[in-house]
Amino acid sequence: MFNNIKILYLAHYAPNKDGENNRVDIIHKTYAEYHKRIFEILSLHCGNVISSNDPKIMFDLPQDVDYIFSLYNRMPFRNSEIFVSSVAEYYKIAYLGARPNIRALAEDKHLSKMMAVYAKVPTPKWEIFSVGDQINKPPFKGPYFIKPRFGAASKFIDENSICNSWDNAKTQIEFLYSQNQDVIVEEFIDGIYYTSPVLNNFNDYIFLPCIKETSQLKGNVVTYRQKRKVDGGLFRDVVYDQTINKIIHQYSQKMYGLIQPLDYTRFDYIISKHDSLPYFIEFNVCCNLGEHSTISQSSKSLGYSYEDTILNILASSLYRNNLLDKRLYHF
Repeated sequence: MFNNIKILYLAHYAPNKDGENNRVDIIHKTYAEYHKRIFEILSLHCGNVISSNDPKIMFDLPQDVDYIFSLYNRMPFRNSEIFVSSVAEYYKIAYLGARPNIRALAEDKHLSKMMAVYAKVPTPKWEIFSVGDQINKPPFKGPYFIKPRFGAASKFIDENSICNSWDNAKTQIEFLYSQNQDVIVEEFIDGIYYTSPVLNNFNDYIFLPCIKETSQLKGNVVTYRQKRKVDGGLFRDVVYDQTINKIIHQYSQKMYGLIQPLDYTRFDYIISKHDSLPYFIEFNVCCNLGEHSTISQSSKSLGYSYEDTILNILASSLYRNNLLDKRLYHF
């Protein structure tokens, strides 16, 4: 189907040239399965796929690579999220996702919330603290929600992230400092999480049905381990209530035009139990594309198979990058 396009598939658990994968621990087992499944789909439909699990390949790219399908989200150095896209831009090679500036915007919860304010989308009050900064009380009342300013996947988030007093909040900030994490302190919103997936779909944008996330933990907190299916207690359900979908989609549409061009994204909200309003939390431009991801779950509710969803994202990205002249797998 895409035989004339030479694709580099780059992911932490992608097979290398010898067919070997990085070793998998229990926390990343679901990601390893996800990366393997994507490789199988690409290999089935693309006649010329090179696979690597080592981001160093970006320094010595194979000849004539036309396109990079990268799921490499984070590497062990600061601001690594923009590494692949930045090097691809240097070599002028098309790639999946979004440009480095948009990816950086998504990774910085402070800047993404400023975007929400600009777009007149409600978001919790917040304050930021860089490692080593003096910890002064923010100009809003608790309870507070403490988390890293950068990154995704709920790393360092658990029930301790909810702090009813400023003394507890300071303790949690100091803990994140000890992990070399800059911090964002949010006004805690007691409510339920909703995520709003969006596909580029050949510039015919499709706002998929929202997914409701409920956790059995205090304050409906969703943790890193829950997202990786190591711990239970996290439940995801497609939202069929069109009133909720309409309200959230209206907010997502206000921000979507500000982060172009990109291939797929997910806007996260929490609907307050107090005033029933959705409050924007963050957005993600390299969100999970696994079979059990919110994007897959949402598209399946519309009758699209997992394979068709991945091929829609791939073909749409190739089309956006002028590597495909037909709208294959258009939703």
